[in-house]
Amino acid sequence: MKQILFIINPASARGNTLRKWTSLANQLPDLEIREHVTTHAGEATEVTRQALVAGVNRVIAVGGDGTLNEVANGYLDEAGCAINDGASIGLLPSGTGSDFQRSLQMSKRGDLIGTLLNGESKLIDAAAAEFRDVDGEPASRFFINVASFGLGGDVSALVNRWRASLPRWIGGRTRFSAAAIAALGQYRNVPVSMKLDDDRSIDINSNLVIVANGRFGGGGMMLAPHAELDDGLLDVIVTDGATRWDVIKELPRIQRGAHLNNPRVSAHRVRAISIRSKVPMAIDLDGEMVGYTNARIKVLPRAIRFVC
Repeated sequence: MKQILFIINPASARGNTLRKWTSLANQLPDLEIREHVTTHAGEATEVTRQALVAGVNRVIAVGGDGTLNEVANGYLDEAGCAINDGASIGLLPSGTGSDFQRSLQMSKRGDLIGTLLNGESKLIDAAAAEFRDVDGEPASRFFINVASFGLGGDVSALVNRWRASLPRWIGGRTRFSAAAIAALGQYRNVPVSMKLDDDRSIDINSNLVIVANGRFGGGGMMLAPHAELDDGLLDVIVTDGATRWDVIKELPRIQRGAHLNNPRVSAHRVRAISIRSKVPMAIDLDGEMVGYTNARIKVLPRAIRFVC
């Protein structure tokens, strides 16, 4: 018998997630299902960890990419290994961006409930990031979808800051687009040095670097169109010398993943990357601004068993 825990973020989707969950919970079959509604940031990580140690073998994040990120961080120990390698995690998406849902090509919610309860799981990659937190102290965190540096971190900081002030009818993609336009007002390229897999060095002037496990980020933008969740590699998308106007013109093509044709954009596939910048660049991990460069990221191949 599967022991399933649903972890619900009541603040996700500006409160709509809890209302949706209340309706869905009444339709669930009578299985060994538990639920936990979080009250503060980071709680889902600790609840996941405790549940897996106690024998729960499936944890479902009910919310957006940030909620899933917390569950993924609870699934892995400090070394990046599964706390319970027979357990799996999943996602019932209901968030501002829900980009990992797009990367997974998830089905409609009606089909998804049955999959989350009874479906098979597969091993997918994750990534470990080391960086400086907002107070300048060394920090580390796992992510499952996308890390972005510079503009992406600035956009996430604005989206999170606006959560309580914008009307509910303004959707996630619109919110991300508006934040991108606002962040572009302060867009400045800075000297950046990157080391790829410890043997290739790249020096650029940039304010936008993507390190991706999944394909989508930024509220539905196909940032890394060739990324695969289970190939043991991270896709690095680099801009060099791109101006503010270049980024604005490119936004429609980024939506469909066509920006790799731009001569100011290059793509690389790595197992690890170090990023150093003369001016600190904001870092976004799975939709949350977490700190600043300098940073190091490495892939964790087949680290998470995911229901999909």
